[in-house]
Amino acid sequence: MSENEEIGLPRNSSNTASGSKASRGGNQSGAGRKAIGTTRKISLTLSQEHWEEIDRRCNKGDYSVSEIIRSIMEDYLRDVDHL
Repeated sequence: MSENEEIGLPRNSSNTASGSKASRGGNQSGAGRKAIGTTRKISLTLSQEHWEEIDRRCNKGDYSVSEIIRSIMEDYLRDVDHL
């Protein structure tokens, strides 16, 4: 039995002795999640009732808090333009 099999790695593993991968992988152009905008970290204070409503909407549709707040902001800003 080879050393790789003893630790649960396939015989032709590309892992080196140091545990890192060989020259494969790494950053690739066009890989990963596409940006939908600029990320800014903010602190938002809302009433407990508003947070509960946001949580309810998140759980109802399997959305993130960011998705819910983004949707609310987009709707509001679109409606303000019609005033």
